Amino acid sequence: MAKDKKKDIVLNPVFEPLFMDSLDMPRYYNVYGGRGSGKSFAASIAIVQLTYSKYKHKILYLRQSMSSIEASSITDIREAIKEMGVGRDFVELKGKGIITNKRTGSTISFKGVKSNGSQTAKLKSLSGITTLVIEEAEEIGTFKEFSKVDESVRIVGKPLKIILLYNPGSSIGSWIHDEWFINGHPNPARHHDTMYMHSTYLDNLDNLAPSTLQRYRDLETMNPVYYRNTILAEWTLGVDGRIYDGWGQYEEFHEDGDTWYGMDFGYGGNDKTSVVKITYFEEYYFVELMFSQSKLGITQTIQKMRKAGMRFDSLIYADSAMPLLIEEIRKGGFTMVRPARKGNVEAGIKKVQDKSIIMITDGKCQLYDSYMTFRRDEKNKLPHEPDELAALRYGINSRTPLSSVNRNRIPKRNLKPKGFL
Repeated sequence: MAKDKKKDIVLNPVFEPLFMDSLDMPRYYNVYGGRGSGKSFAASIAIVQLTYSKYKHKILYLRQSMSSIEASSITDIREAIKEMGVGRDFVELKGKGIITNKRTGSTISFKGVKSNGSQTAKLKSLSGITTLVIEEAEEIGTFKEFSKVDESVRIVGKPLKIILLYNPGSSIGSWIHDEWFINGHPNPARHHDTMYMHSTYLDNLDNLAPSTLQRYRDLETMNPVYYRNTILAEWTLGVDGRIYDGWGQYEEFHEDGDTWYGMDFGYGGNDKTSVVKITYFEEYYFVELMFSQSKLGITQTIQKMRKAGMRFDSLIYADSAMPLLIEEIRKGGFTMVRPARKGNVEAGIKKVQDKSIIMITDGKCQLYDSYMTFRRDEKNKLPHEPDELAALRYGINSRTPLSSVNRNRIPKRNLKPKGFL
């Protein structure tokens, strides 16, 4: 790389832990914040500095898409090298995604979890990696995906560091929030192995253009929700304008009542085959997700139904758009399966909204996530209905339940407030 003139670099002190380089340092670094907070730039400076370490670090930048990492992370590192005036110390192998510090032999490489569209790249050859930087970490789909690369960073005798850069979003269904936060705040139980660095544009005023600052200030009054969620980047613990609200929650339920099931078939791709158990008791619909999974064949579906404890004589209302699949379910032994009364989606949702519903869940299932996040789009139109909620709607709207004997009470079994998070 060409020789560059060194510039004065001023970083927010909150980012100081990124420059740690000792064997007793924490493993994880949550670097999160809003637009214009300077977190990506600070991380780039820290990574370039790290290549001068006596440990001769092998650093990997990881992002969900290979095309996006080429357009952002590599550019950020080039800019950091230029700002630090150390261009003559580095050489870049064009097309290989590797930048090497010629003085130390330390390398910075770049990979995408997805190499092309939905195709997963091969990330098994990560031996020797000491520092993993995951940009837009919230785009990594699951903790399982993250864990695969996290567990590859295990070389002995060198400081190991996992840096996650991201803008917080909804806490619902977020593996990052589940792993490191409680109700939007850092989990104290993780302080032994995790550093938390939150920043906003207010910490980076000297590096932002006046027009950018004015734009953010305008948003504070014109669109306070967007300002709070995106510009200040606070974890959101709920979703405004949800379709459903006010449902209760039990962690367990063992009462006898009128019981049946709703079933939605996956249509391929990411569509899931979902089954929801519905028990009507004391004027309440107690609903529990049996399973929800994509790419299930009919044999696998029947196996899942049996594994979930569904009896062959269970009453099941299944997606009427798939009569052949209903017949296959019947041939598989579930003789009481029948087409659901689907009708108009909007009207069906309105009927469900009028019901008193309690979910049986610990708050960590797809039915709960769908309940908390299903909302209309910016044009007030319904998006694709989550498969779990479709199965629930089919079941509830297809049957008039038998009346319970006692109408004046519901069992007091760990009922949580309606609409809680």
